[in-house]
Amino acid sequence: MKWTNKVGPKLLGVNLLSLLVALVGLLLLMQFLATRLILQWHQQRVELVARLVLAEYRGKLQQVAQAASLMADNLTYGQLLAEGDIATLKSLLTPLLKAAGLQVLTITDNNGVILARFHETGGVGINISANPLVRSGLEGKPASMMTQWQDSISLGASAPVYNQDRLVGVVLTGVLIDKGFVESLSPPGVEGAIFYANRLVVNSFKDLPEKAVSDLMRSQELAGDAAGASGVQRLRLGDQTYTVTYLPLGAKEKPWENLILVGVNRHELDQTLTTLKLLIFGVGLGAALVGAFLSVWLSTGMRRQIAFLIEGTRQAAQEELAGDIPVTSQDELGELAESFNAMTRALRDKTRQLQEERDRIAANADFLSMIVHDIKAPLTGLRLTIEALEDETRPPATHQKLKGIIQRSEGLLLHLHNVLYLSRFESGLLALRPEAVPPAFLVQRLLHHFSPLAQNQGITMTSALPPNLPPIRVDEPSLERVLANLLVNALEATPPGGTVTVRGALLNGGSHPEAELVVADTGRGIPPEDQQALFEKYRLHSNHSSNSGLGLYICKTLTEANQGRIWVESAPGQGASFHLVLPIATEEASA
Repeated sequence: MKWTNKVGPKLLGVNLLSLLVALVGLLLLMQFLATRLILQWHQQRVELVARLVLAEYRGKLQQVAQAASLMADNLTYGQLLAEGDIATLKSLLTPLLKAAGLQVLTITDNNGVILARFHETGGVGINISANPLVRSGLEGKPASMMTQWQDSISLGASAPVYNQDRLVGVVLTGVLIDKGFVESLSPPGVEGAIFYANRLVVNSFKDLPEKAVSDLMRSQELAGDAAGASGVQRLRLGDQTYTVTYLPLGAKEKPWENLILVGVNRHELDQTLTTLKLLIFGVGLGAALVGAFLSVWLSTGMRRQIAFLIEGTRQAAQEELAGDIPVTSQDELGELAESFNAMTRALRDKTRQLQEERDRIAANADFLSMIVHDIKAPLTGLRLTIEALEDETRPPATHQKLKGIIQRSEGLLLHLHNVLYLSRFESGLLALRPEAVPPAFLVQRLLHHFSPLAQNQGITMTSALPPNLPPIRVDEPSLERVLANLLVNALEATPPGGTVTVRGALLNGGSHPEAELVVADTGRGIPPEDQQALFEKYRLHSNHSSNSGLGLYICKTLTEANQGRIWVESAPGQGASFHLVLPIATEEASA
């Protein structure tokens, strides 16, 4: 026998495989959970950075708006603007330009015409009332927003200037949105980009190739198409991968027209995930080696005890229960070996008791068989003598008594046959040999045998078997014994002038075809209370037959032993019908 067919290597293989599967599953679960936590942490970091960038942007916008409001609220500036003293006003505001961190400072009159520009020369006299910030100031309302300033984009604010409650002009302040502005918004390690009117204005991403800039533009279009559901995304720009999120800055009608993109490089995240995988793999490999060593060590001791159990079961199968097997361990296998030894000891005792019981039953069966044969021989001779006396001319009363003696002797002979048959069957000395038996031939033979008894009682016996009833698969002596008991019971229950009929039918309702034989009489019938226990052993039923206690028990026992069924249908005063169903003999069963 190959070593791979042994239980020890198989057990070791099962242990190692189970350990490997469990370990792989655990490692995969650990990697999944750890990766998920790291990705969640990274996403939360990106979202936090985005909120910080947005807060910084709003802070700068508020700073520009505050500068515009402070200048507009200065009464001196309003009076100078009303008097048209632009030179004095310019001398006062020029130092404030750098102090407030502004890059744009423009003063207009109450019609939106530029009176002074402090950040550059030129432009004086131009009407810029179409500018949304200037228009808002002319309407008496302060405003702040991202807006286009000539060829640049700025973060601007405006405020109306009053003198004695009369609008005299507008202050327009702002800072230019350039790469420095974007870098001032973002913490270290964070990149950003600003889109205005659906176009990229400036970004702080380093060394972006032309295709990466196109990808950046396309990501803004996708964010706009998502209608506010962009969330945190992964974006490949050149040879770097970023986790990005979008912060809409536009008006409520077009929130994604102006936006800030915030991106965090995933290089650190990828390194962390790679380190995690290597760590989990190393831990898993070490655990697998330790588990394999423990499995080999444990299985070696288990295989020894299992080998003794195999040898013990082999001896038990060959009925060689000579002694106990060795117990080499104190674990569950040792307990199993102890239980096996206890079982074999009990089996030895039971085997001895069964053999003694078998010998006793066989002796009783032989003794009973000898008694039955000793009684049967003189009883048969007595019956023949009575039948010879009946043939002689004698008074009617004497003939009637002789017929009664013949009937009783027939019943006694049948009872002796039943006792002998049952004894052999229950002791295992009677083997059933199922074969294909034509029911019509067997029924005719039994009717011929019992016809003298029926004639003596004035009873008509008939057969109503269909001519096409196929052979049934049954042990023929058993079926003959069953039908003989049923016919004798029917004759005893039927009064003179009655009828005993044997019917048959083919049943095709189930998966296997069956044949039904019915022994029906026109006797006194059986009460319902007797029908439930009719087939019990040694139960007498005065309303039907004095022989039914043992005879019907034999009928039920032999029928079920031949894979059949038997039952009775009867009502008081309407006779009784005993139904016997047996399987049809098929070619496969016959073979």
